[in-house]
Amino acid sequence: MKIIAVGGGKGGTGKTVLAVNLAYGLAEKGRRVLLVDLDVDNPCTYTFLDVKLRIIREVYTYKPKILEEKCTLCGECVKYCPVHALVLLPGRKLLFFPTLCESCLNCMVVCPEKAILEDKIVIGWVKRESMDSIDLIVGEIKPGERKTDEVISETLNYALESADNYDLVILDVPPGTGRGVYEALKQADLIVAVTEPTRLGLNDLRKFYKLLNMVKKESVIVINKYGLKKGVYGELEALIEKFKIGVFKVPYDKHLVEAYISGKIVLKVFPESPSARAIKEIVNKLATVQA
Repeated sequence: MKIIAVGGGKGGTGKTVLAVNLAYGLAEKGRRVLLVDLDVDNPCTYTFLDVKLRIIREVYTYKPKILEEKCTLCGECVKYCPVHALVLLPGRKLLFFPTLCESCLNCMVVCPEKAILEDKIVIGWVKRESMDSIDLIVGEIKPGERKTDEVISETLNYALESADNYDLVILDVPPGTGRGVYEALKQADLIVAVTEPTRLGLNDLRKFYKLLNMVKKESVIVINKYGLKKGVYGELEALIEKFKIGVFKVPYDKHLVEAYISGKIVLKVFPESPSARAIKEIVNKLATVQA
């Protein structure tokens, strides 16, 4: 089993589209593929696979349970709450704002009256389904919650529990360079960094490359939407040459746009299109990355 992480600093570059098409292409080659959607704030891999997900696991986090009959309104918990999730109305009541809570347990530890107990709330879900020869695991955060990294970690851990049953695990990594992204990249044997020939794409690739240096994993870069008018091609290619990393180019293609709009897999509906041929080159490269 080998793990391939598809990531990049900027949202909207086409990471999910590429991850789904790579999973489909590798499955067509007879590989046992597990696709894991870690973009828990906005998971959408399942829309391309046209499946209805099943909840496999709930993701919990700590929240304080305040025993009002024991609370003396001393304010110690408020004093040691680093994110001000607890607010004291002097002589009246202790207020708790769950969306601000970082689950540090400080309040429970410092309460002199032991008036705060450990409780838990659901902050997200791990979901699962299969489509043909692709198994799909999806993490999704509960609307209004902020603990993205915790849901990413739980989804990743669940996926790794069954990873040995597959030839290849493809991680659809969310945009950014935060803790959850770093944790996912550390698990990878190969990182596919997706960028685009725009000024924002260029700047975010610089940031993402710093993260690649930290995890020290084999990496390749995919320039998606290649051929987009007024793109910063000279600067982007000079930067990639400086990185000394292999590069693939997926052309800006109306067939890929049409497939994306309709929620289809371009390798399936337009297999001879320019973008599909380019993605097949990447599939052929990844097909050699196996146990």
